[in-house]
Amino acid sequence: MADFQEQLQRLQEQLQRAQARANELPPLVPEPPPPPVDAETPDWADERAQIEARVRSQTLVTELQAQLIEALLENARLRRALEEERQNHARTREGLITALGDALDTLKQRRRSPKSP
Repeated sequence: MADFQEQLQRLQEQLQRAQARANELPPLVPEPPPPPVDAETPDWADERAQIEARVRSQTLVTELQAQLIEALLENARLRRALEEERQNHARTREGLITALGDALDTLKQRRRSPKSP
C-alpha cells in the first residue's frame, strides 16, 4: 500500500510539472496580430475584419488549404507583374533621360553655332 501511495505521489508531481510546462507553451491557434495602423487607409480594418470572418467561417482544413494555395498563386502572379512593371519603368526612365540629354546637346549645339543671315 505504501508503494502505491508513493507511486501515486510521483505521478501527481509529474502531472503538475507537465501542466506547468503546458501552460508555458504558446496556444495552438495564435491570436491574429492587430491590423496595421494607417491613417491614409481607414478601410483596412474593415477589409481585414471581412477576411478574418471569411477564414474563420471555413471549418475544413482542405478549404483553407485551397484558399491558401490560391492566395499564394495570386501573390506570385502579382509579384511577377510588379517586377515587369518595375523593368518597364526603368526602361522608360532611361529612354526619357537619354532623350533629355539629346535635347540638351542639340540646344547647346544650336547656341554655339553661328547664326545664319
